[in-house]
Amino acid sequence: MDRPDINGREAILKIHAKNILLGPDVDLRKIAALTPGFVGADLANIMNEAALLAARKNKEIVETSDLDEAIDRVVGGLEKKNA
Repeated sequence: MDRPDINGREAILKIHAKNILLGPDVDLRKIAALTPGFVGADLANIMNEAALLAARKNKEIVETSDLDEAIDRVVGGLEKKNA
């Protein structure tokens, strides 16, 4: 099975964002464009990680900055504190 194209990634992101409050600055189409080669599980991880990051910052909504940081974490793993 092929990896989803931008339209497929956007649709997957919308499904996983259904129960997450997104800020007015969030454009899931742009997030889909930033994630070529990602599959459904990767996109689900991004949405979950962004929600966790926002919660840790005591935010009630997920903003674009949370999604950007989540993409970095999914792609590169957790940040090393002592490196």
